[in-house]
Amino acid sequence: MYSICAKCQGRKMLCGLPRCPIVERINAVKSSLFRIRGREIFGATPPSAVVGEAGWPRVRVYIGEPPEVTGDAARAYDDPRLLWGKDLEEIIRLRSYMAFGFRQTSRPWELGELPLLAVSERPVDVEMRLAKDPVQTMKFDLREKPMGPRAPLDGVRIDGNPVVPRALERAMADDLQAGEAAVELYRRGVDLYTIQRAFALGLLGARHRRRLVPTRWSITAVDVAVGDSIADRVRQMPEVAQTLYGYAEYLDNRYLVVVAPGPLRFFYLERWIYGGRAAEIEVVEDPRGRRSTMDGGYEAARLAVLEKLASLGRKGTVSIVRRIGERYYVSVGNWQIRETLRRLQLRPLDEDYRKYVQLVERDPLSLIRTPKRLDEFL
Repeated sequence: MYSICAKCQGRKMLCGLPRCPIVERINAVKSSLFRIRGREIFGATPPSAVVGEAGWPRVRVYIGEPPEVTGDAARAYDDPRLLWGKDLEEIIRLRSYMAFGFRQTSRPWELGELPLLAVSERPVDVEMRLAKDPVQTMKFDLREKPMGPRAPLDGVRIDGNPVVPRALERAMADDLQAGEAAVELYRRGVDLYTIQRAFALGLLGARHRRRLVPTRWSITAVDVAVGDSIADRVRQMPEVAQTLYGYAEYLDNRYLVVVAPGPLRFFYLERWIYGGRAAEIEVVEDPRGRRSTMDGGYEAARLAVLEKLASLGRKGTVSIVRRIGERYYVSVGNWQIRETLRRLQLRPLDEDYRKYVQLVERDPLSLIRTPKRLDEFL
């Protein structure tokens, strides 16, 4: 079940309150956002691209850039590894300064060089000419980063050359299925977020079947494909010798990860806390990789933990609890889940975790079955 706030988004007042406290906090932040003025915008795309969902297969394709910010300085506005560690308001302010021009199409090849801008290894200076003044608002999504002001593109002048990873250039010329191409690119060291954008922009897959994929879908699709590939390797590894524990927190998201000796399987619990209420999402994955439900947050967390297990050369039964507090009043995207858990350290028992040993070692499912017993920790 999704959080009541995630379902409502401040429109249906499902909580019964007369006004949405989340929307009020967003509006307070919006009052201090940057205002993009004029229709001609020059800057560098970090790179940044978003493929919309409404009206698919004919969708809006957005290219973003911070005005008057050029060169490597533009990376700070979009790269999850540089955004991580900043507070929520700073992330919103950075993203509010990103202007997005869009074109609407169902055919990737009609976009010209715009997809190459989005998969460049370095920022590219771009002059966008907008057809009208940009809409001064912020758009928030559970999976993707917030989007700032946007308007239709009237023209684009590229002042520089995109540098596309060689492995990606080969994949673009190949006929591999998109999921297989994503896995191969990851194995060759291509940045995961570049792969996600390439997937969304129809640069991968059988050439006669390539199409635009909404960014929300492409993020999870790449997480699943890459995660499944890593899981296939991890299943062949020896089990962890003892239970390992990890804890991390960021933006009022708290994560507890436990890896116990046993086959590779996953138990995931996500708890949204607001106004004294809690809503939960549960995902259980069996040793064959079959999920009880598909959830983008789970897939991002799973990928990060699988990367850690692969680096340790060990497998185990994994339990993940994510507790989302009231200070995380808007989502900045699944990247914060992935990047936070990538920084989490798995280690044997110490005093911080001793009181949870019996709970976890007796039955890893108890992390899912009795979440109230973790309230003190979370």
